[in-house]
Amino acid sequence: MDSLTHVKWNRTINDVSEGQVTISKSLAPDCCGLLGDIEPWVHELTVYRDSELVWQGPVTRVVESRTSLRIEGQDMAAWLGRVVNTYRLRFVNATGTTHAGPVQEIADTIIRLNVSDPGLSTPPDWCRMLPYIVRQDSPVTTRFEKDGSDDASIWLVPVLRILHDELVPRGLQYTTVGRALVLGRPQTASDRPQARLTLDDIAGDAQLIKDGPSGAAIVWATNQTGNDITGASWGLSGYTNTAYGRLDSLVVTQAENMSGYDLLQLAQASMLGRFPVPISLSIPAGSRLTATAPVTIDQLVAGVRLDVEATGMCSAVTVPYRLSDVEVEWSDQGGEQVGVSLIPLGYDPPPPGGP
Repeated sequence: MDSLTHVKWNRTINDVSEGQVTISKSLAPDCCGLLGDIEPWVHELTVYRDSELVWQGPVTRVVESRTSLRIEGQDMAAWLGRVVNTYRLRFVNATGTTHAGPVQEIADTIIRLNVSDPGLSTPPDWCRMLPYIVRQDSPVTTRFEKDGSDDASIWLVPVLRILHDELVPRGLQYTTVGRALVLGRPQTASDRPQARLTLDDIAGDAQLIKDGPSGAAIVWATNQTGNDITGASWGLSGYTNTAYGRLDSLVVTQAENMSGYDLLQLAQASMLGRFPVPISLSIPAGSRLTATAPVTIDQLVAGVRLDVEATGMCSAVTVPYRLSDVEVEWSDQGGEQVGVSLIPLGYDPPPPGGP
């Protein structure tokens, strides 16, 4: 890898991250021949930083020019975008093999059933994903089903779509760290921060914003999507008797088979970060951390809480954030730069059951 000229990788929540390396073709012929044998979805790209594994996943593209060769990959969650679900999705309180539970357990079960199916992959778990699943279960029991009227139909969609479209709104948060697939929950103001930064640790400008339009005291969730509201359901979460009065927010979903309980969970998830009216530091996405920032790459896991102190502002506040993205780029000309994107946290939502 003496001919390595550029490395770029990232971490993100509820999406697939990417990595890529560029190699100059000033190589010995045998080395060039080995690189030419790289095959998408057969080989993997692994990125080390100071001898520590920081990113890994299947190669998805190889782009070769006269002077360089670029290897592009996606993290381990990319496999779930290429595996079609072949099992009934019925996680309800009923007798049988399926049952309600934490949404992280439901996601884990769906992944394991599909990835380990011996009838469709030889060997099962060909991508070596299952030993590297890490869970942080939420205390809330979730019910989830997606089937036909006969309770036996199978939803033929990629597993990643099930996670993203159906389970994330129910409280799942997924990301990858190295090879590990982390099935967790969104961090709240009750969780301990991984690090405490000041504005001096972030290069570039920042603005302190009290964002009224994003605030809400009560969030309503409904499946009323048309003029015919017969049989529609709703759920709500929030607080009454506040200084804001009726500061409502309405979330309308077109998802099918949403029960009142499902809508309650959607309202709960949508309440995060809305009460009180959020005070946020507007830090441009991808802002660079300074070299002296008191945080390590190990702590920069997408989804964790980071606190930022608003030094130099009239409002002396410390804002809790959820780390949504980490962007790391290295070149043989400019060295390494680490960028972050942050999402403000709010107070924890009330327990299930409404105001």
